[in-house]
Amino acid sequence: MGHHLKVTIWPFRVLRKIGFSASRITRLERLRRRHEALGHALIVVSWPDGVWCVLILHTERFGAVALDEPEKLYAYHEARQMVSESIVPILHLRHEIHA
Repeated sequence: MGHHLKVTIWPFRVLRKIGFSASRITRLERLRRRHEALGHALIVVSWPDGVWCVLILHTERFGAVALDEPEKLYAYHEARQMVSESIVPILHLRHEIHA
């Protein structure tokens, strides 16, 4: 499709500013603690059209948060679908994503 939507990467705490309910924030914080204990990092990404997503990344990739184009495209389409269905978009990016 050729149009590359610019993805913005946010620290996880931006979720507090988005305006979620306290109970949802609590659930997301619990999710974050669980994954960080496993050595994963959680970040929030958003696109200019309002689609956003929580991404769970393996930490060896986290030194420089760089998502390649296939990952960005995958995350965008998955997140857009989930948002449209009113599902909280949480995606676990694994290395084998572009297999």
